[in-house]
Amino acid sequence: MKRYQQAYLLIVVYIFIVGFLILWNPIPRIELNGDEEITILLNESYQELGAKVKSLSQKKIALKIEGNVDSTKVGDYSILYSIEYKEKTIQKKRIIKVREQEKPMIILTGDTKVKLCPNHEYQELGYEAFDNYDGNLTDKVVIHKLKDKWIYTVEDSSQNPYTTVRQFIYEDAEAPSITLQGSSVMTIYQNETYNELGYQAYDNCDGDLTSQVKVSGTVNTSVVGVYELKYTVSDTAGHIAEETRVIRVTPAPDLNGKVIYLTFDDGPSRTITPGVLQILREENVKATFFIINHDDSLNYLIRQAYEDGHTIAIHSYTHNYRHIYSSEQAFFEDLNLMSTKLESITGVKPYITRFPGGSSNTVSRFNPGIMTRLAKELTNKGYIYFDWNIGSGDAGGVSSAYEVYQNVTSSLGNHTNVVLMHDFEGNYYTLNALRDIIHYGKNNGYTFSNITETTPQIKHRIAN
Repeated sequence: MKRYQQAYLLIVVYIFIVGFLILWNPIPRIELNGDEEITILLNESYQELGAKVKSLSQKKIALKIEGNVDSTKVGDYSILYSIEYKEKTIQKKRIIKVREQEKPMIILTGDTKVKLCPNHEYQELGYEAFDNYDGNLTDKVVIHKLKDKWIYTVEDSSQNPYTTVRQFIYEDAEAPSITLQGSSVMTIYQNETYNELGYQAYDNCDGDLTSQVKVSGTVNTSVVGVYELKYTVSDTAGHIAEETRVIRVTPAPDLNGKVIYLTFDDGPSRTITPGVLQILREENVKATFFIINHDDSLNYLIRQAYEDGHTIAIHSYTHNYRHIYSSEQAFFEDLNLMSTKLESITGVKPYITRFPGGSSNTVSRFNPGIMTRLAKELTNKGYIYFDWNIGSGDAGGVSSAYEVYQNVTSSLGNHTNVVLMHDFEGNYYTLNALRDIIHYGKNNGYTFSNITETTPQIKHRIAN
């Protein structure tokens, strides 16, 4: 027993001696001033806080500080604190985080609210992402795709987040469209066969709807008149589109008929038009006036002609060949100005017109093919143009009323006779010949009429 007590005492003494030696010669340690991790802003100066060496030894231990912080560049930097002790290196590290606070930006191409057809998927319009420090971040954008929206998110190198949203509105707000093949206004002769030219229908959401177009209306080519065919189609959203084709069935030119259509270009005028209207009224003859723009003080003559039952038709607003035949746009601007003026005077929109110089004019050849294009487009817009097959010569080349009379009466035939005359200022040749021309016609079995939309169309052969 005594032996065991002695052994126990020796162990206690040994532990005491070892502990004392440890306490008396402790390993020194490094304590940082401040936090082990510090965050500063971009371009903010870093102030080193330093560190302390903790040791029971009276001997001074040198502290070494290594590392550099570049506050002009975002990143994580290390400051290393170290001491040497008994051929060992003891170290401590501080992390300096340089960060910038400004958020990046995502710019969406197109609208942030996009309308989509109910059965369509959104096709990305594009986007770009930029950061004041990192530059282009487009390839870092993450898109979270939901049914009603896409969420675009990006982070810069300082973990500053930015989020924007593109929302989707599913609706079909657009009606379909119907495109008629060929002209929307057609003129065919009585007893000819009407052949449907065709049509196409398209909807922005449903696509091709041509097979669903319904056509209503009939064309009876055995009866002279104006007929309408209505084309209708609807999309799945219930939007309806309609188009109308007008078919004019007119009498075929009667080669054995004896009808005279007196037409007067370039009026009205103060000196001639009142006399022309008086003669026509006294002789109970209806005529056609192709009007050009004049002083509004002459509008009363246009109104009087219309009230007397004559046809008021379009000739030109400017009657300037170089201008109106410079382009299709210029021509129709000119025509629309005259149409608007005549409608304001008579209350009726005119659809009968005559090309300045006629459809066979050569003055337009400075613009090759313009007459061919205009004739087609004019017809497609629903207008009817008339030329003439008898010229009075009163616009130049005659020197007396008798010559005007001879030019007209010698050219009359057993067919549709469209006579070109003028009622411009001072044209007394025509005014003085007019009554004799009417008497000649009546005495030789001719009837007189004004041009209407069902009058057999007299057209020249286009030379441009």
